[in-house]
Amino acid sequence: GYHEPLEFYEACAQRQRNEGLYTADQNLESNGGATSTRQNPNGNGRRRGQQRHGLECPEERDYYPYWHPSVWHDIAILTDEPETRCAYYQMESQNVKAKHICSIPAHNNRDACESNDGQWQEVAPFNEPAPECLGGIQSRDNHNGNVRNGQPYYYLWQIPFYLKGRTVIRIRYNITTGDFQYGSLAHPIEEDAELSGEKADAFFMDKRFNDPNPNNRRRSIFKGRPEVPLPLAQDPVADWVDLGEDRLLQLQVNTNQFGRTFEDRTHSFMVMERPTDVPAGQRIVNYNVRGRRGNIVQVYPSVEYDFVPSELSVEQGTMLHFQWTGSDANPNGNAGNGRAGTDRSNLVQLQNRQETVPLPMDKHTLFFNAQANPNDEEGKRLVTKFAYLDQDSIVTCDPETNDQNSETNCKQLNGASAYFDGGLVEMKQVGEHYVASTRNNDFSNRSHKAVIIVTGVILEHYESLLIGLGVAVGVLIILYILGACWAYRYPSSWLFSTRYRPRILRWVLKEEKMLQLIEQRRQIKAQQRKAWAKKAGAYVQDEEGGDQATDLSIPDEKVSWFQSFNRTCRRCGLGEQRLTTLMYGLLNILVFAIGFLSNLNGGFMGSWAYPFAKGGGYSMDLNFAMLVLPTLKSLQTATRRMGSSREWIPTDDPINFHMVIAGFTFIGAFIHIIAHCVHIYEIQAAPKMQQDPLQLWKLTDGERASGMTFWLQLVNLQNRCAILSGLILTVLMAAILLTAMSCVRRGTNAVTRRLGGFNLFWRVHMSWKFIYILLLLHAPARLWIWFFFPAIFIFVDRMLLSTHQEMYLSLKHVKLLPRDVINLTFDIPQGFVYQAGQYIMLGWKGEFHPFTLTSAPEENCISVHIRAPNNLDWCSALRKRLTEQAVAEATGERPPEKPPKAPKIFDYVKKTLPNSHIVFNVPQESYLPGGRGQLDASVPSEKVPPLPGQVSPPALPHGASESKPRLKEGFAKDPASQSGQSLMSDAAMTMLPPEAVVLQVTGPFGAPAQKVWGFETLMVVGAGIGVTPFASILRSVQLRAKQRESLLKRKGSDDTSLEKMVDVLIQVPKKIYFYWICRGQEEFDWFCDLLSAAAEGPAAGIVEITLFLTGEVELSQVKKLPCASGQFFGRPNWARIFKQNREKHAGQHIGVFLCGSPVIGKELSKQSHLNSDLVGTPGATRFSFFKEHF
Repeated sequence: GYHEPLEFYEACAQRQRNEGLYTADQNLESNGGATSTRQNPNGNGRRRGQQRHGLECPEERDYYPYWHPSVWHDIAILTDEPETRCAYYQMESQNVKAKHICSIPAHNNRDACESNDGQWQEVAPFNEPAPECLGGIQSRDNHNGNVRNGQPYYYLWQIPFYLKGRTVIRIRYNITTGDFQYGSLAHPIEEDAELSGEKADAFFMDKRFNDPNPNNRRRSIFKGRPEVPLPLAQDPVADWVDLGEDRLLQLQVNTNQFGRTFEDRTHSFMVMERPTDVPAGQRIVNYNVRGRRGNIVQVYPSVEYDFVPSELSVEQGTMLHFQWTGSDANPNGNAGNGRAGTDRSNLVQLQNRQETVPLPMDKHTLFFNAQANPNDEEGKRLVTKFAYLDQDSIVTCDPETNDQNSETNCKQLNGASAYFDGGLVEMKQVGEHYVASTRNNDFSNRSHKAVIIVTGVILEHYESLLIGLGVAVGVLIILYILGACWAYRYPSSWLFSTRYRPRILRWVLKEEKMLQLIEQRRQIKAQQRKAWAKKAGAYVQDEEGGDQATDLSIPDEKVSWFQSFNRTCRRCGLGEQRLTTLMYGLLNILVFAIGFLSNLNGGFMGSWAYPFAKGGGYSMDLNFAMLVLPTLKSLQTATRRMGSSREWIPTDDPINFHMVIAGFTFIGAFIHIIAHCVHIYEIQAAPKMQQDPLQLWKLTDGERASGMTFWLQLVNLQNRCAILSGLILTVLMAAILLTAMSCVRRGTNAVTRRLGGFNLFWRVHMSWKFIYILLLLHAPARLWIWFFFPAIFIFVDRMLLSTHQEMYLSLKHVKLLPRDVINLTFDIPQGFVYQAGQYIMLGWKGEFHPFTLTSAPEENCISVHIRAPNNLDWCSALRKRLTEQAVAEATGERPPEKPPKAPKIFDYVKKTLPNSHIVFNVPQESYLPGGRGQLDASVPSEKVPPLPGQVSPPALPHGASESKPRLKEGFAKDPASQSGQSLMSDAAMTMLPPEAVVLQVTGPFGAPAQKVWGFETLMVVGAGIGVTPFASILRSVQLRAKQRESLLKRKGSDDTSLEKMVDVLIQVPKKIYFYWICRGQEEFDWFCDLLSAAAEGPAAGIVEITLFLTGEVELSQVKKLPCASGQFFGRPNWARIFKQNREKHAGQHIGVFLCGSPVIGKELSKQSHLNSDLVGTPGATRFSFFKEHF
């Protein structure tokens, strides 16, 4: 057609053709200008008077992108080589690049133009976006243009708003074969030639491949190999496969299309203005019919009738423009229905795609809901129009005629116009609507059916994300309000506690009502506390009155298969801890291999980064499932009741095993993150593939993701925003890793102390719950399986801890010892039962820290020793509070500028707020100025300041004025300065005296030291303050020995049963070697009295104490410990000590216990291994090493 302007064609015909192009052996018309090309050697015929009606420029058509100005605006480019072609196409498009032309049309380059006095003029670009360039979907040869699932190739074009009126669209295709690729027969490899760029790219083949003698070698036989490059003739004949000259073969080669060929199809249409009643944001989709009359052979290369698209999915409210055109000029012999040579199509609705009979009007759903609104006249009009095509207004229909060629045969749509315009129809009914054409849907010949799917509103990714966030916030607000209502209705619930009380109650309720609710909660909790205390007391009584089972026993020396395996590993130099780590590492490798192999082909375009990422992810699944288990204190306590030969169990050193798991987690995370980063980059760097918005081709995940930018991958809802959640997890895990460093936990430098020290470590680690929730969102397909059993352990652990959690402590006295060590002694809380060697979590100011009990279970008190130098923030603050601040506030004085000198004792007394379970401790001197003395631990409720909301305030303490309670300066403004603030209400907190100290305890919890009762011979090593667990054990040994002695004195001369029973019930090791390593004499003073007492009486023959001073000490300051068997300067010679003990206790199983520096632990572990015989050796002597640290 006459699509291009006439002046465009005339300029093309006058312009000299590009003689550098590939023309093969074609003889081009010399006077045709740029209209003469290899595919069009004679021009398009207009210069020779032939009846050619097109105004296209063949050179411009055949060679895209064209180097001269064009009238065509580029829309999109679909190629199977987007990574190498897209940048070139987009850069050369006239949408963005200016083109040039000579003022004298005959010249096609600048030099020729200017040398002939012409002007080389620039034609400005269209200033439009560069054409979209995408990777195309491959189609099968000779497949009628259909691609996957038998669906047509399509491109969804959104018509620009400025485009109006008559519009012409041209579809061009270019096929470049591999016949001219470097290394092919036509383009053989040249020796010592460096080919790059256009010379090595068959797309840019040029005149180098032209035949020097066009038309002179037609079907000529090739003899030998002519000079390269090899020109191919039209349909050449030769002995191609060396069969002999009498067995020639002919190739079907059309040289005007060989190597590279272009074609185009052009269509004209009108772009109408959007109707005024259709909003600018409402989508309009064009719905057509494709194909022509005839069977599949007659219509080739076209297709038979089909709705386009045959499967359309649109949102509710979308406007469909139903329109299609037919033809009255089809060959009369072509098969079909209705008048010969014509195309007609209508649209009726079917019940489903398998049926042929249309639905009646009263069951219609596409244009209107007939059942819900049977009187919808507009809907009925549309059904009639689309089914009958308004034939009544064109011809007089004859219902009786069956003449297939009669125009009055409206049954076959003969009276309809070739073009049908159904207008804009809004899709209102959500669902699947099946349609067909009654004329063309011929069951035995062709199917003319389709489905129109109307869905609810489909949002963009960012819209879905915003709505999701909005819904989440809304749900949280609703839950918050419901929680506030519940807290108001039930003030005794946890929702009304100080920690969780909704702030909205403070804004809505009056102050009086709020105070009434607080008082109501206080009274209910006080009653619950009393009831709990009664139950706890009964429980303790039952425990004490019941039979006491044995704790641990010496393991059987029978060699099991695992012990044999352990024995073999020991021969290879693998001790218990290393063996455990090695086995866990092998398990990680196995899980990594499973993840790698099961996802080997699951990555983007077969990327190897994906299986590596999945392998690391599987390893992380294992490690995250195991990571929390070593921290479960109930699980630790339970596993430590196992036999002493099981010292290799990692929960005996939970902190170390927790760090081992964290290390494997870091390795897995590193592989997972790096591999995913590579995978993300590969997706982003890949060419962008043509998308399938109509979902006809069923693209793979890799094809849909190809070319997706990082930001789109970040918020991709199809994979649950896995990248975004992964980034958040990476930040949180990095924070946990950094804050777990020793310098942060201990606050050993100014920066970490300023950031919070241990508080920062603890708060960041408390985000583990949020991390696990994110993990489940990040990879829900597998993680719930991994987390199922650990979740059960966590639940059971929390249930067990809830029975002895955060109990208030009654402080008896504080003993200040040298080197900033404090000894705290408490009354035993009701229901608190423990073993020697166990530890507790001591809480103050909302923080809980672990400390080993230094008292014996046989005593009527519990005690801990805390090393509290100034570089340990919480411990130092507690020491100052108990020895300086509280005492000063009790007397109304300022804290002393210099801390008190050790040793010194500070007595405390317990107080209880009325109608409350809150227990606090105050210095004894504030009530008895005379100093230490006997105090009644219970104080009447009338001896404390009044609480808000009480009707009749109680009397004030003796000597107190009637003014407000004396508060520490800044106390009311800084609640964190008050101890125990996180566990009591604001009102109760303000009523505490300024000298009050609230201490709480959680526990007790098992520790490796409690296994001492399973051995007859012990070596216990304490370094510095690490002596604390052994102080408890030695004290317990002394008391047990006294109990045994008193019981055995009562037995008769032949009463052996009592002796056996005593041995079972009261276990005492036969020999204990205690080694205490200290820097100076002051550290010996911490437990000097306790050690002296432990080595006296019945325990004198059991306990053997050896002291080592490793620091610089003056001899005059050395104090002789009477109970010590040896006192040495310098470090112990562990090789000699182990050798001596091995000789003394040959054939025994000796337990080696350490609480102290890991450096000492390495040497003890080494010596235990070197001095132990293999398991199963007759008369074997073994050393089992246990260590603990916090």
